[in-house]
Amino acid sequence: MNLPWLLIVLGLAIDPIGSKAQLDDGGLYDNYTDYEACMAFLGGDQRIEDERWDIDFGNCIELKIEKG
Repeated sequence: MNLPWLLIVLGLAIDPIGSKAQLDDGGLYDNYTDYEACMAFLGGDQRIEDERWDIDFGNCIELKIEKG
């Protein structure tokens, strides 16, 4: 009777550790803004395109023109 409760408690205790490990993968470009990522991409940094999949790098030239 106590074993299922123990497993539930252990599961709840371990889950935040796993979530933290998933979210904090230590990527080099994690702290870049969209603008900084675009400027790095336009500057020739091709690795940023693989790490920052959430940015559409096709719009970087337009973003550069807008920001000046």
